[in-house]
Amino acid sequence: PIQLRNMTSIRSYSFIVLFALLHFSSEKVIGIPKPDLDDQESLYIPRNHQPNALGSLMRMAYNHSIPVEALRACELELGIACSSPSPDGTHKCITPVDVCDHEPHCPRGEDETPVICFFYKMHFVEQDRLRNHAIALYREMSHHTPRAHGH
Repeated sequence: PIQLRNMTSIRSYSFIVLFALLHFSSEKVIGIPKPDLDDQESLYIPRNHQPNALGSLMRMAYNHSIPVEALRACELELGIACSSPSPDGTHKCITPVDVCDHEPHCPRGEDETPVICFFYKMHFVEQDRLRNHAIALYREMSHHTPRAHGH
């Protein structure tokens, strides 16, 4: 049997992993048909939960408290609040495209760490998987048009 010395950090890490999986996989896939477009473009998958999910993950991964005002300000800009404060004590807002782009934007570089980037990339892999299932379902349903009653 393998003996683990620091069960607290393993429990914390397990909680972060579980939180990220539940939060990222909970996005809803909504099909909204748009006229004159092919199947893939006629499915709309909302991305407005993404900044909040990444901000929550950064807060939990680094165990930092971000003031509510900073979180709200970043959410209004559809941004993500860095978990580490700037030298002046403020929490910088970054855009989702700034995360895992190989260039640190947060004061301590937490937007480029392996933990954040792993879950960030996993989020898009899962989103693509859900999108592909939604497209397949949409195609299957469009081949089975309902018949009118009484005919």
